[in-house]
Amino acid sequence: MRKTAIISLILVIFLSACQTDKDLKGTWIGDYSSSFNSDNPSMIFAIQNLMTFENNKVYAQGSDRDFGTDQIRESKRMFLSDNIVFNDEYSEENPLEYYEIVKVNADSLVVKIPNNEFLHIYRKLSEKLKNNQKVELTRKTFYWKNEIFQDTIYFVTDSTFKRKTNKDTRFKTSRWERINHKGFDILFLDGDVPYLIENKKEKTIELRTFHKTELKHTMTELE
Repeated sequence: MRKTAIISLILVIFLSACQTDKDLKGTWIGDYSSSFNSDNPSMIFAIQNLMTFENNKVYAQGSDRDFGTDQIRESKRMFLSDNIVFNDEYSEENPLEYYEIVKVNADSLVVKIPNNEFLHIYRKLSEKLKNNQKVELTRKTFYWKNEIFQDTIYFVTDSTFKRKTNKDTRFKTSRWERINHKGFDILFLDGDVPYLIENKKEKTIELRTFHKTELKHTMTELE
């Protein structure tokens, strides 16, 4: 009888782990981090990072300011765990990256760093949004438009860009980066949430962001 109970308990734990893995499986794009301290409710920062859950591991990749674009970081195994651990020892060359999973549902993942008051929110990416088109940006000028604002943006080099709306003469250019993470074409603009390059139709590039609600953007190349 006791042996049967132990087997049943193991089965329940195993099925629970499978369910968690099913909920998490796939790629999540960074949205924002926000303080849950009632004294600082307005502190919000963009997350320029992506995480893919597969085979009981997490594979992460971000902008240069979020652990670097030059490599995919591989976590330790997550089996029967709600923690995501990329390394144990902290050093300047190998910064500590450790998260606790707070909540996960169909399209939203919330994680936090232990002993830290910030929650980090990620959004689920559909596999249908993967893009293998050849999209060139460097040394091109685009008219940028969404339902909130319009701008003209010039990608000066493979790492700097200018905005027409930027009137601050102290910072004439900003940084941009681009990665391909697990088939998703991602654009990082300094200080902004990640942009997913979704499609290209003639001279128009379609993008979208996932800050709380999805927002579609278009960049039309100018001569």
